[in-house]
Amino acid sequence: MAENVDFFDAVVTAYPQDSDHAPLLQDPVHARVARAGDVADGDLILAAVSLRGTDYFNDQYTAHPEPYDPACQCGVCCHVIHENGGVVVLSNGRPWTTCDPWRADDLVLIVPAIRLPDRNAKE
Repeated sequence: MAENVDFFDAVVTAYPQDSDHAPLLQDPVHARVARAGDVADGDLILAAVSLRGTDYFNDQYTAHPEPYDPACQCGVCCHVIHENGGVVVLSNGRPWTTCDPWRADDLVLIVPAIRLPDRNAKE
């Protein structure tokens, strides 16, 4: 079965040039751009990506995707009720106390979980 695939060029550095952003906590060599709807449990979210540029997060966080609930009372989900297309929640209460809803087609810079070092490995 044929499947459409988009490729996005991304140049990622461990030290974003914007002084408002902290250095990346993981080696960015495995970072890639993905649609929010394709983010998997355990992926490390580094930044939001758009045609205007990349907005790195000071609080890089681990994704725990779950279905979007428009009736959620977290205080953030209500702001995306009228968005066109699907919505996915990439985190619920980690690292914030609210949900983290994204339009499913929005782009996000991640390090896939399979590329992250085993956090339980002993050196």
